[in-house]
Amino acid sequence: MHRHRFDHRRSWARGVVFALALLPSLAFAAVFWSVTDEAGRQNWLLGTMHSEDPRLLEWPAPLVDALTRADRIALELVPDAGMLERLRQAMVSSEQSLDEVLEPALHDWVVSVLTEKYGMTEPAVNRMKPWAVALTLATRPPETGMYMDLMLSYRAQGAGLEVVALETIDEQVDFLAGMPLDDQVSLIRATVADHDAYEAVFDELVSAYVDGDLDRLDAVAEEQMAGLEEHIGRYFDEQGLDARNHRMLERAEPWLAEGGLIIAVGALHLHGPDGLVALLRNRGWKVEEIY
Repeated sequence: MHRHRFDHRRSWARGVVFALALLPSLAFAAVFWSVTDEAGRQNWLLGTMHSEDPRLLEWPAPLVDALTRADRIALELVPDAGMLERLRQAMVSSEQSLDEVLEPALHDWVVSVLTEKYGMTEPAVNRMKPWAVALTLATRPPETGMYMDLMLSYRAQGAGLEVVALETIDEQVDFLAGMPLDDQVSLIRATVADHDAYEAVFDELVSAYVDGDLDRLDAVAEEQMAGLEEHIGRYFDEQGLDARNHRMLERAEPWLAEGGLIIAVGALHLHGPDGLVALLRNRGWKVEEIY
């Protein structure tokens, strides 16, 4: 394998992009919508952020009201023990050590960040698959574990709602693992290069999300995505967003027909011509902004 010096100042893409494309994240417009039809069936659509920021747990009254009226909430994944164990298993490689995949300087950076900031050991890091390393680096080190989507799940269960999944963990893992190895390594390089800026970026994104400052939120997101290499961006758009949007809506349709459903997914899944708002409208649902 050709090895070269890793320059942590160079990055063709911002690592935050990876987190925004794969995890519940930010939106570019309204994040909570009413979904109704002529028969009077009431459903809702919510865009979430995968963050522990306590501001995201100060839910507006319309969302609290929907949680009291709904019968079921559909998340991308149900965050139960079985799903988390399957994810843990999928992230570990038994065939190739990470230090055999990464050039030495990049490997040293990865080990340094994951051991010092994420509390991992070097042997554990070396057992991780490259996409798993990139995914881990693109998220903040966990502190409370009180992520917005997880707390929605708990709140819904406490209110007696059925909690269901729109995807399987294997489907999400296959999307990530299906990336060419070189692209996975490139994502690692990007996330390591920009890791020191993540705290400020995530804080600004959450602030814009909570304040409803869509211009500021859009500007921050555009800045983060400006350097994304074309074929990686196309893969995220086509496979990470559009294809998953169609699949999630297809699985949600029987529950939508019953009414009383809250769809709560990463807010990047809501907007655009193949976003859930447009797809629902194309199927005859009336989708109206709440906030």
